Amino acid sequence: IYVNELSNYFDRVILVTNLNVPNPDLLNLRQNVSTLQVQNEGYDLGMFFKVFHSIDPTEFSQIACINDSNVLFNQLRPIFTWSKMSEYDFWGLIDSHEKPWFSTHTNNYHIQSHFIVFNRKAIEQLPAFFNALQIQELYDEKDAAKLRQMVINKWEIGLSQFFINEGLSNGSYIDSRSYSYLHLSGKLANIGHKLYPELIQSGFPLIKKKIITNGNWKDIFRSGTHWKNMIRQYGNQNWEIEALIEELIQIKNESENQSLNKMKKKLWNGYDFLQKTDIA
Repeated sequence: IYVNELSNYFDRVILVTNLNVPNPDLLNLRQNVSTLQVQNEGYDLGMFFKVFHSIDPTEFSQIACINDSNVLFNQLRPIFTWSKMSEYDFWGLIDSHEKPWFSTHTNNYHIQSHFIVFNRKAIEQLPAFFNALQIQELYDEKDAAKLRQMVINKWEIGLSQFFINEGLSNGSYIDSRSYSYLHLSGKLANIGHKLYPELIQSGFPLIKKKIITNGNWKDIFRSGTHWKNMIRQYGNQNWEIEALIEELIQIKNESENQSLNKMKKKLWNGYDFLQKTDIA
């Protein structure tokens, strides 16, 4: 659904994956969608870096980097209509002013990298950004936690700050600061997670996958704002919304089983350690 919807707004869509995927025709993808398998390095930054260097960026007036951390349940048309009226050099769905504890930046404002679009001036600056990035350092990092911190610091925050320092204009479809003042008394937060019911009710057509897979104890007390009911109410009625919900429930169950297996493994390793440890 997501990939085919994107194909309505771009001449070419490249679905980049670490998996060996079948022919796009078997996946019911549009004719302007192709697939590319790459090695799993550097999260979405590493994937985008490899694709960007496989094309001639001067041929394009707009290039987007969009990852699969969101679930789409309605059209993107209002977002792209807004973007044409705004005419930013680079833009995204949601911005952020949050400062992670590991950030090396003075100004931490950034466009969240799960959906970021580069127009012509930004495309021209991307090679300079990548040259300064030292991508091999990210590829060589094997510690998953450290790698995630590096990608957030250098890619998500670093990219926006690089462009801003180059004088490029930017904007986001959702202004996180306005939402935080309206719903959180100005407290900074990742509103894609914290305020997803308010976002959806305002017409935002996506929901973070982690909201579904991780769950929350507050979901027990939610009825109308539970993610399933939100998708049913605000999803595109011309799409197979119930089939989408069923697939998401399956993904949630698989995620919970993986988490349970990891917990069992940790407990067993701890028990095994105690059995082998002499107690004086």
